[in-house]
Amino acid sequence: MAGTGFESPPKNAGKLAIAYRSGAESGALGTDDGRFDIDLAAVVDAWPTLPDAIKEGILAMIRVAT
Repeated sequence: MAGTGFESPPKNAGKLAIAYRSGAESGALGTDDGRFDIDLAAVVDAWPTLPDAIKEGILAMIRVAT
């Protein structure tokens, strides 16, 4: 019988969202000026078109900084 029981939703509905405000309701620090989120969004948008060497450089900088 098709259409009975519980059905799982699709894993990816094709929609992605980037929140432009951050910080939990518990009072965690976030960015109120939006600068960080805009910069991060620019990196995310450009990522698929970046050469592998650039991606590796960005990841190396993140690993050193954290």
